[in-house]
Amino acid sequence: MRCPFCCAEMQKGKLRTRGENYFVPDGCKTPMLYTKKSIVSAGAIPVSTDAIGASCEENWNTAYLCLKCRKYIADY
Repeated sequence: MRCPFCCAEMQKGKLRTRGENYFVPDGCKTPMLYTKKSIVSAGAIPVSTDAIGASCEENWNTAYLCLKCRKYIADY
């Protein structure tokens, strides 16, 4: 799939959350622990700020959701 903003090829995978938001590319193992070090070591990509457990909304990532086509886009 091509990025609708820059036309680069996008990676396919799963967006996961467990202590931190992270993207697991297809073919990559899910991390055994949910620390940033374990996430990176497993080949997954952290996609949230360093705000684990933060309750302050200013640290949360902004996302856009299309209910019609069931897609979302988020900056990280």
